[in-house]
Amino acid sequence: MKTKRSTVPATPRAGRNALLLAGAALLLLSLAACATRGRTVRGMSPDDRQFLSEVRYIITKKEGKLFKSTPPAERAQFIDEFWKARDPDPSTEENEFRDEYYRRIDEANRLFREGSPGWLSDRGRILILLGEPDRRDTYPTGYSFYEPPVEIWLYGMFPIIFVDHQREGMYKLDPTSARRLSMINVAQMQLKPKGIVRNARIFDFTLTVRAAAPGSAVLVMAVPYRVTNLVLDETSGAYRTQLRLTVSVSDSEGKKVLEKEETRPVSVSPDMLADLGKDLLLEFAVDLPAGNYSALVILANSADNSQASKEIQFKL
Repeated sequence: MKTKRSTVPATPRAGRNALLLAGAALLLLSLAACATRGRTVRGMSPDDRQFLSEVRYIITKKEGKLFKSTPPAERAQFIDEFWKARDPDPSTEENEFRDEYYRRIDEANRLFREGSPGWLSDRGRILILLGEPDRRDTYPTGYSFYEPPVEIWLYGMFPIIFVDHQREGMYKLDPTSARRLSMINVAQMQLKPKGIVRNARIFDFTLTVRAAAPGSAVLVMAVPYRVTNLVLDETSGAYRTQLRLTVSVSDSEGKKVLEKEETRPVSVSPDMLADLGKDLLLEFAVDLPAGNYSALVILANSADNSQASKEIQFKL
């Protein structure tokens, strides 16, 4: 089925209605609170239901509850903020995270046709969450003549195994592989850029000096939010990281006169996301006798272990 890049292909109307009715029947057997949440979803507009379905792999529980409780007239704004929170470069019109997410959905639908949309299959889910594997080995007749078909996807040193137990093209994630996913997610942070980003921005900052008083100066570091990896804290709803600041100051003869390391926490609330195109400002006070100095500043982002360094000359 031909699909648009930004839209998940819809399930045939009869099939979609049948799924909704089946879900409704199950909800009637649940607790009253669950039934209330179910009625909330069924009462949404088609566009709102489609959004909630499309982002099932990446939306947090807190975001899901918040979306359901958001007034219908405000849900378009919620959706805009949802994607903006994941945009690696909010200063541009493109949203690389969103574009890559839907590209992977389209790719899953093209590759996997198991009687339902490919993006809803086990292989489709892993493709969307982890991206293309480094290697994909297929065994149409299993490891041996008598075993079911197997696929092995390799992400670095981690294998993900899918097995077609019924030999009908319905590949299911092997239970041992499901347990490996948490390890793979950790490994992905080391092997690939955080999140679904094809063109990762290089972590960087600018360094300037501001005179404060005789014998005092302030090193000012401006870190663009767009190159700072922030991780969602599901408990608080804030986007956080920690920047490790290392400052080394030498005098005109090259003798080190000051060395210090600090950790600066960074926390951005959802309502501050509109400011992510601006800079995060960090300051470090220097108090030394009059003279000429040079300062080496190293900033490291704990979220992805990226770092950058700058050196500057100044006079007190």
